Amino acid sequence: MGAGNAQKLSLFALTAMVIGSMVGAGIFSLPRTFGNATGTLGAILAWSIAGAGMYTLARVFRVLAERKPDLDAGVYAYARAGFGHYAGFLSAFGYWLVGCIADVSYWVLIKATLGAFVPIFGDGNTVAAVLVSSVALWLFHFLILRGIREAAAINTVVTVAKVLPILVFIIILIGVFQADVFSANLWGGGSMSAVSLFEQVRATMLVTVFVFIGIEGASVYSRYARRRSDVGTATTAGFASVLCLLVLVTLLPYGCWTVRISRACGSLRWQACWNRSSGRGAPSSSASV
Repeated sequence: MGAGNAQKLSLFALTAMVIGSMVGAGIFSLPRTFGNATGTLGAILAWSIAGAGMYTLARVFRVLAERKPDLDAGVYAYARAGFGHYAGFLSAFGYWLVGCIADVSYWVLIKATLGAFVPIFGDGNTVAAVLVSSVALWLFHFLILRGIREAAAINTVVTVAKVLPILVFIIILIGVFQADVFSANLWGGGSMSAVSLFEQVRATMLVTVFVFIGIEGASVYSRYARRRSDVGTATTAGFASVLCLLVLVTLLPYGCWTVRISRACGSLRWQACWNRSSGRGAPSSSASV
């Protein structure tokens, strides 16, 4: 079922849907996760494998959008058409459940970060944090009910708000990047030297797949696309953009601190990384996150 012209989404809006869906709480824990698991070489191999695999998935969504334009409800429509109504229901239910969990994780991240300024929010799990997060979620819900264009506008604003602090973090790391430190972290450090490269890469594969959840964002809203070809283009462009962010956020810390310090980079507050090297930046980095 198509949407009226007033409800059509541009290529930019669809791309923002993909980026906004993929950039979640997972990216903020990458320095610590990789610092605990592998060195520079293992991280490069892990992202090469994950990137190649997810690129093929992005191509699948692009081909499906072009060859099956009548299936315009995303992954659940493909599941229902290919395997029946029950499979379609399981796909839709699973997608909804993942969305709920993602909302919870991201609001915990927000409240834990705000806890640096407002102690009542603590680590994001206090009564005040839960109440404020619930009210905010319901406000977003009612705004989205007004129509897809309003939802897309909100998503674009939220996407920009999520990407900007990541770009700030990347710029800071580029400014203090040291090639000799990057090389020293090639194989990891400490007990990591006794772990094979294969085991190091394997230890990171789960998180590299997890952070790509949301790659189907444009496909889910394909019925609202101005042009059917925009769905595939948005999926590919969004994937490439997010992959660049993920790789930079993961690899740049290896050129700024030893693996021992990278492990201390908290998953909820990025200022831990910056403070370890400069002793400054906690308030500003918390505000960005």
